Amino acid sequence: MATRKGVSLSVFISFLLQFVLQVSGEFPICGVLSSRPNASTTFTEKHCIVYFNSITTLVDSEESAVYYPVSDALEWNVCNQDEPPPSSIEDHYIFLSMENNCSALDQANRVQDMGGAGTLMVMEKLQSLEMKTEGYNITLAFVDNSSYVKIMNSGDEVTVGLYLPKDSPIHLSLIVIWFLAMFSVVVGAYWSGTVRHELYRVQHEQEGEHRDVAREPVLPHEETSINMTVRSILGFVVLMCIMLLCLYFLYSYLVYIIIGMFCLASAIATYCCLDPLVSRMPCGTTRTPYFNIYIVRGTLMVRQILLLIFAFGLSITWVVLRKEPWAWILQDILGIMFSINVLKMIRLPSLKICTFLLCGLVIYDIFFVFITPLLTSDGKSIMVEVAKGGPSQEQMPMVLKVPNFDYELSKICDLQENYNLLGFGDILIPGLLVSFVHSFDLQAGTPCRLYFLINIIGYGSGLVTTFIALWLMSFAQPALLYLVPFTLIPTFVTAAARGEFMAMWRGDSDKLQLPSLRSGGGKEA
Repeated sequence: MATRKGVSLSVFISFLLQFVLQVSGEFPICGVLSSRPNASTTFTEKHCIVYFNSITTLVDSEESAVYYPVSDALEWNVCNQDEPPPSSIEDHYIFLSMENNCSALDQANRVQDMGGAGTLMVMEKLQSLEMKTEGYNITLAFVDNSSYVKIMNSGDEVTVGLYLPKDSPIHLSLIVIWFLAMFSVVVGAYWSGTVRHELYRVQHEQEGEHRDVAREPVLPHEETSINMTVRSILGFVVLMCIMLLCLYFLYSYLVYIIIGMFCLASAIATYCCLDPLVSRMPCGTTRTPYFNIYIVRGTLMVRQILLLIFAFGLSITWVVLRKEPWAWILQDILGIMFSINVLKMIRLPSLKICTFLLCGLVIYDIFFVFITPLLTSDGKSIMVEVAKGGPSQEQMPMVLKVPNFDYELSKICDLQENYNLLGFGDILIPGLLVSFVHSFDLQAGTPCRLYFLINIIGYGSGLVTTFIALWLMSFAQPALLYLVPFTLIPTFVTAAARGEFMAMWRGDSDKLQLPSLRSGGGKEA
């Protein structure tokens, strides 16, 4: 019951904020213009248009579109009441120029008063528009000059119809993103929990041994978890806010630094993720001579050198070819490797720290997705603009991206929305909680790794809820708004029901009191 209440509250807040943001309806959206050379053919050519849904209503399929002949009236000064209109205006779509003295809305209104079917305003290039549309109820769409030329040259009896393709709630691209995110979280959290538990076991065994410290010095070892406090969590969230604002205002400069950092980090992550597999190969075990290059020292096997070349080659290939239509495949591969490696390396010490981190970043996510459009001059979300790249030709690589394979509008209009995006933060932040509960499962010996299983199911369900909200509201969603309640609340409820809440809340301070380690079960796990 607690889980349902948490999710219902999240969805309610999301819908409420979305209503506040979209109620004005003064920004245009994309649609499709379908043209036929003549009435006797079924062949159509598709063109992108933009229109205001607050004044123009389009049907949701090509089959339902009503086709009318077109009339070229670019030379007609519709603003001059004394200048006679073209002879063919009634029940025609009229091409008009944006260069006339009066507004596009006034031109379209006069065309409609004369019996025209609608107005198609010709622009040099489709771009963002902002108009006060209150009080109008007309058919008005904007087309670029190249589409106008193609339509007028396609035949003497050309007809056109306008429609907005209905968006299916189930996208193949969303299914692909779901599997990629689930794979990253499952593999990364499983690996992280296993490594952490092994470190606990080794530390427990060493503390149980009677060592002669003078004769046998203790070697440096990997920490079981990072040392974080609630204050450091707050500082981290503030730092995230500052970084996002810097990216928003200085995007065209900082994006190349982010690309370089991602290239290096993903190459190292690819090496770290594949090294356990490569190390099982029976060949390539010849070692290089000992080397000492600044902070890099030691020896490498031939197979490790080949793996390094492959990892950096993959990353460099993506950098060079990142604007190719298929480059999203390389970016997703590198992104998965990066996410798994981060989850393996960053291990939070307790449920308390996990809770404060997740809740802090939910507030951060909601603010920069939903609240910032109310504060920015163009009414756009800072988070969404940074994720999409804004006016820049470069896009932030810190996302999983999959093209909309089955959405007609995104193909015709060549939209940036042609890709569905899921930020790495929506994988890593819940993934840190899943990693922690998996290590707790191994320490406490919970049956069937109960906490890990519950969180994986919760994470998958949270992603599905995010996609449903995305479809219902047609607006980018802060995924953490759904992912955090679906993972954190079930963890709280299960831990309280099993009487393990305080042990999980305190985390590392109780690690040696858990039955799995006291009984020696850690070796088997």
